[in-house]
Amino acid sequence: MTPVKKTAAVKDTVKETKATVAEAAKKVETKAAVKEEAAKKETVKKETKTAAKKTTAKKAEVKAALTIEFAGQQFSADEIVKKATAAAEAQGEVKTLEIYVKPEENAAYYVVNGEGSDDYKVEL
Repeated sequence: MTPVKKTAAVKDTVKETKATVAEAAKKVETKAAVKEEAAKKETVKKETKTAAKKTTAKKAEVKAALTIEFAGQQFSADEIVKKATAAAEAQGEVKTLEIYVKPEENAAYYVVNGEGSDDYKVEL
């Protein structure tokens, strides 16, 4: 009789082990599903951020034009910048350029690399 009892005990142990393994497998599957869901959510977040950046980039593409009117005359800011830049570059390397428009004098004065002069002037 002893061998029969041992066999039954072994069978019970095997059943318990199979049940434990089945539970462990379910837990692993559940963890894998949770990780997969988290990865999907992360992907959606990244796609949303990318779409938001593209939308923001489109907003930055606004083109503006500045025209200064004084005493019946019109001065284009782009033309003033071009003239001052060309005059400054003729004098040497330009790292920074500051432009001061004085419409009453029909002129724009500029400062190159932090240095200004009465000679640094362009006619409007």
